[in-house]
Amino acid sequence: MKCYQCGTCTADCTYANIDESGNFNPRRMMLDYFEKGKLSELCWLCAECFKCYRCPRDVKPYAVLAEMRAEFIKKGKVPAYVKAFVETVKNYGELDETAFFLKLMKSGNMMDMSIVISSLKNTLKNRGISKAIALPKKSPCAGEVSRIFSAVEGKDKVKLEAEEKSRSIAAAGVPA
Repeated sequence: MKCYQCGTCTADCTYANIDESGNFNPRRMMLDYFEKGKLSELCWLCAECFKCYRCPRDVKPYAVLAEMRAEFIKKGKVPAYVKAFVETVKNYGELDETAFFLKLMKSGNMMDMSIVISSLKNTLKNRGISKAIALPKKSPCAGEVSRIFSAVEGKDKVKLEAEEKSRSIAAAGVPA
């Protein structure tokens, strides 16, 4: 591994700087991944802001965390809070924190409470109490966001169907 543990990625990380628990540490997650093959569920919290690009060894921490997420997806181990986030954006056109937390609570799969508390503190600080406890409402662009999701999901389905057809043709011994 090219990383020599300088900590630049963690020092520049947007999320690591607001994570009061101190658990989100890109440098440590990469070390565990490369040396122990350990996947960290915290990789899902990376905002992909690319501030960690300043790595003096050009390790690309954001790409390593994306690779971890891809491995989780392959294993079918997408955390409930990621699913709730995607569903909320798909349904409301943007992240509505109230809808997001209600969806999580309904699923019975709450995330680490330090993350919930940190997020609520930031919402209160940036948007005020009336926005933090407001009922969920759809964004004016919710319909367009929903159409984007449908288009992407449709393309994935078409691609999967084409791959399946190609495999069945190959299995039958017919050239594709």
